[in-house]
Amino acid sequence: MRLEKVRCEESLTSFLTTLGIDIEDGENLPFVGEYFVEFKGVKYEGKSLDELENIIMNLLGTYVVVPAYNEEKTIGKVLDELLEVFPPDRIIVVNDGSSDRTEKIAKSKGVNVITHLINRGLGGALGTGIAYALKKNARIIVTFDADGQHLVEDALRVMKPVVEEKADLAIGSRLKGDISQMPLIKRIGNFGLNVITAFFAMKYISDTQSGLRAISAKCAEKIRITCDRYAVSSEIIVKASKNKCRIVEVPIKAIYTEYSMKKGTNIMEGIKIALNLLLDAFRR
Repeated sequence: MRLEKVRCEESLTSFLTTLGIDIEDGENLPFVGEYFVEFKGVKYEGKSLDELENIIMNLLGTYVVVPAYNEEKTIGKVLDELLEVFPPDRIIVVNDGSSDRTEKIAKSKGVNVITHLINRGLGGALGTGIAYALKKNARIIVTFDADGQHLVEDALRVMKPVVEEKADLAIGSRLKGDISQMPLIKRIGNFGLNVITAFFAMKYISDTQSGLRAISAKCAEKIRITCDRYAVSSEIIVKASKNKCRIVEVPIKAIYTEYSMKKGTNIMEGIKIALNLLLDAFRR
């Protein structure tokens, strides 16, 4: 998160200066108070100065991974919104073999861009992005779809339990939030995939296919992604659960446009996900 300049309570000025953070009066800057950081209506809270320092370090060490395949229509706007909150060197776009201008647009925004020569699928892109973030010593990794389906404010809310170290994996649940824009067929399909995932994870998650997640580096290091396609969404939950990572859900708003409706899973993908999880279970 952008914390190079903040507003703060006067008593914290010296403390923040020692962390290399400048103090200014900008109305839209994050505010640091007694044991909390507040930004865009989201409050990250601790109980001591040590916990406040840890929260600040977690926020500074948060990377955003954006898997993108032929997203020239939306990638520019998505990155503009992310750049209001995160510095460009903390955003990683994995251009997954796109044949359109996705790579060119992403590079023009000054963020990290990694390009696959061929399309490997969502799992391949997330695997590349998460591995890169870990190499950069990320403390927290947020995954964020490139099709305009997520709100940056929701990403800040999903990060909260991981930043406060109350969870290892937080999943933005559209089913627990405002689902007024979610088509019925999507809800039914998600429920089927939730049941399949719960069978392997021994834990029920209300929105296993959500692309908006936050995961701690410690949990991410325990997960070896083997599924290249959409099955990765369930695979991460199954492996996080098996490795005893603490998993929580955070309500988010589902945004569906005609464009984003063409993306994501369908019945055939659901069958493939089930088969992938079954094969992965036999690999162990």
